[in-house]
This record gives sequence, structure tokens and C-alpha cells, in this order.
Amino acid sequence: MFEIKTLTKRNIKVFLRDRVAVFFSFLSVIILMALYILFIGKQYQQGMEMVDAKLRTFLITSQMMGGVLIINTISLSLGIMGNIVNDIDQKLIEGFLVTPVKRYKIILSYFLSSVIVTVTLTMLMWVITILYIGISSGYWFNTLEILSVSGIITLSTFISASVMILVTTVIKSINAFGAVSGVLGTFIGFSTGIYMPLHILGTAMKHFASLLPFTHLAIILKRVMLARPLKLLYESMATVEQRDQIMAEVKNAYGYNEIGIVGQHVSMWIILTTFLVISMIFLFLALRKMIKRIQKT
Repeated sequence: MFEIKTLTKRNIKVFLRDRVAVFFSFLSVIILMALYILFIGKQYQQGMEMVDAKLRTFLITSQMMGGVLIINTISLSLGIMGNIVNDIDQKLIEGFLVTPVKRYKIILSYFLSSVIVTVTLTMLMWVITILYIGISSGYWFNTLEILSVSGIITLSTFISASVMILVTTVIKSINAFGAVSGVLGTFIGFSTGIYMPLHILGTAMKHFASLLPFTHLAIILKRVMLARPLKLLYESMATVEQRDQIMAEVKNAYGYNEIGIVGQHVSMWIILTTFLVISMIFLFLALRKMIKRIQKT
């Protein structure tokens, strides 16, 4: 346990010391927020002109950050995994191999450092979101909502880190890792409906998105963050005709509705449990592949 703790602390310090690596880990989030500010956010404001400005801020910011927080767990998890590629590429890992530390502990320390840093920085972003929405709109998330979102962030981080460490096992160089990390977050953002609503992208893309865990994680996060602002919006439309139909369209556009698997209805809890089990299998496979890889160095 001492070896894992020491190596995990070392990996965290190495990552945080490299400011360029930290910046590029946030690149997907920066791109997403820029897209929201410049383009995407405007489409969510269409038809909302009559809604109270503070409620509109509560609603639209909650929708945006529901996607941003999930993307952050993905891009950060992958960014920190760069330590593995760098240590192998620079032959730094040979220093670990001559010690009596077991190989699986070396690899597990990379995974744990990814989880710890990603959860910590994403939670910090979540706190900033709470403060921004509370100060700018006057609406504050309650304790249950805060704890629920925190739990989803932790689950998303575990799944993301498990997927990303398996992805890292096939990357052979720092240059290749840079290319993958620069593209993957953006690709996932589009394919999961975080950048654009899935109903715009068509049925085929929606079915593909339903096979990715991040799509469902974004949906369940939005269902927590948007529950109260959508309820307040519904109540504010008491005198509006066809408000049920309007609300249905808003929920669909905001990515609030569950999409099942390939068009078939499947409980969200079954989906998340299945993806959690799959992520554990990915972690096990990554440990085996990485152990074999470092033994060849």
C-alpha cells in the first residue's frame, strides 16, 4: 500500500508540474465553453425571451455545465495518463522496474493518480458552477442536488479513467498521445450529444451515442441539474397554451430525456451498472497489457 501511495503522489506532482499538459487536458472543456458562448448557447436561448432573465440563466447554465463536467472527466483522465507514455518513452519507468515493487502496483498508481486529480479538479469546477449560478441567478442548488452531482462526477471519473488507461496501452509515443488527446475529447463531445443535441444529428448517430457510457452520464447529470429549473419554467408558463408540448420539446433539445440502447428502452440504472462492470473489465485488461508492455522495455 505504501508503494502505491508513494507512486501515486509522484504521478500527481509530475502532472501538475507540467503546465502545458494541464492546459491541454482542459482543451476540450475550453473548446466546448467557447462553442457555447459563440454559437451553441444562442440556440438554447431561442424562444426563451419571455422567460425571467434569472431563471433563464439558471436553466441554460445548468444545461451547459451538465455537458462540461462530463467532458472534463474524460479529457483530464486522458491527460494524466500521459505520465505513462512519457515515463516509458523517456525510459523513466526502468527506475521502477529495478525495485521490488510489483508491476501491477506501478500501473495502478497511474490509474489512481488520474482518478484523484480528475475528481479534485472537476469538483472544483462544480463548486465554481454552484457559486456562479447562485450569484448570477439567485437560485442555489440544494444539498441533495450537490451530493448527487458529486456522485455522478466520481462515477464518470472512474469509468473515464478505466477507458482512457486502456486507450493509453495502444499509444506508443508522446507525439501520438498528443494527437489522440487533442482529438478524442472533441470527438466524444460531438458523438455523445454534448456539443449538439442528438435529435439534430439523426437516428444513426443517436443509436451510436447510446452505446457510449458518457452519453448516459451526461443525461443523468442533466436530469439532476435541470430538474428544478425545468419545473420552475413549467410553473412560469401557467397561462401558456400547449405548455406540456413546449416542455417536451425543451427537454428533448436540452438532452434531458433518456435514450435507451439503440432505440430500445433500457433502465438507466441497468445501463450504468453494465458500463461500470465493463469499465472494471477494461481496467483489468489495461493492467495486463501495460504490465506486458513495461516488461519489454
